[in-house]
Amino acid sequence: MNIAHAFNVEEAEKYGVNKAILLQHIRFWVSENKGKKSHTHDSKTWMYQSAADMHKHFPYWSRLKIHRMLASMEEDGLIASGNYNKLGFDRTKWYTLTDTTQCSFESPLTVQNGTKRDVDSEQPIPDNNTNNKTDNMFEDYWAMYGRKGSKQIAKRYWSKLSEDDKVDIGKTIIPYTMSRDKKYCLDFQGYINPVNRRWEDEIISHNEHKKRLSI
Repeated sequence: MNIAHAFNVEEAEKYGVNKAILLQHIRFWVSENKGKKSHTHDSKTWMYQSAADMHKHFPYWSRLKIHRMLASMEEDGLIASGNYNKLGFDRTKWYTLTDTTQCSFESPLTVQNGTKRDVDSEQPIPDNNTNNKTDNMFEDYWAMYGRKGSKQIAKRYWSKLSEDDKVDIGKTIIPYTMSRDKKYCLDFQGYINPVNRRWEDEIISHNEHKKRLSI
């Protein structure tokens, strides 16, 4: 599929084509997220996306280059970053425009013939793409749990969980796995099974569990 990457000509003259392209990408998603409570923080509209996810949309840039460009753009006052993730270990950055780049926020992008750009022609990877975000979360949890069990089955159960369930699971993985030897931990697919909901069980150490059984 052919995907066209657009940019603002004036911004390209000021900051270079690369930064202008990345700015337009951020502007697009900030505009798309406007009015969404989940993306409104500190009276500003934000988008979130890691350099790794941006690399999927901009394969001609390395992740390191994207990371450096974002840092440079932030240093130049073109964008601002924040962290509004629910999970403490989630370091995915959030980005928004600044007063310097906000001025063209409402201006429709035009192409060379002077017509309005068709929004459908711009297809960046959504910063709020649930699949991308939840896949990253699953991989984090799978690693935190020690990669025990069937990853394929765990993914199937994972897809049936609500977003709140996923957050709650993340809060209990470390306490649960630290409470017993790995061999006594459930397989990950058993732990996150949405039917049994074992992550909601009281966390009792293996030794304590044996003591209770012997009473």
